[in-house]
Amino acid sequence: MSKRNLLVVPECEQMLESYREEIAMEFGVHRSVQEMDAVSRSMTRKVLDKTEETNSMEDCE
Repeated sequence: MSKRNLLVVPECEQMLESYREEIAMEFGVHRSVQEMDAVSRSMTRKVLDKTEETNSMEDCE
């Protein structure tokens, strides 16, 4: 479990979130939730396919 710094003023969370989004957009790494979900599903599918391929190759030996 990662340790996370706690905010001294919890009400600042929304301001910090918008600041993070602004920085991410400037660096071109901001993605919508739908885009992130699609990327995650795609990566998961690739890992599962590779695992199945490796397992099927081992079964043939």
